[in-house]
Amino acid sequence: MKCATGKRLYYTKDTAQEALIEARIRFEYNTAISVYQCDDCGQWHLTSQGEMDPTLKALLEDGTIKKEKQAFQWNMKLR
Repeated sequence: MKCATGKRLYYTKDTAQEALIEARIRFEYNTAISVYQCDDCGQWHLTSQGEMDPTLKALLEDGTIKKEKQAFQWNMKLR
């Protein structure tokens, strides 16, 4: 389902944050850094503007995102 803005929506902040982290792992050029609650639909969206989500920041800093990215890429190669 999509919002009138055309963006994919998430029903909870937690679900949006999970999608944010997954997007950073799966899509090499993804620039999303945070989530926000939409004024139009009241649901949650990903955004590349504003301050970086603290959980994402921690995962980037400790190398978890990089490791998960590598694991995902290997998994895709082995399919």
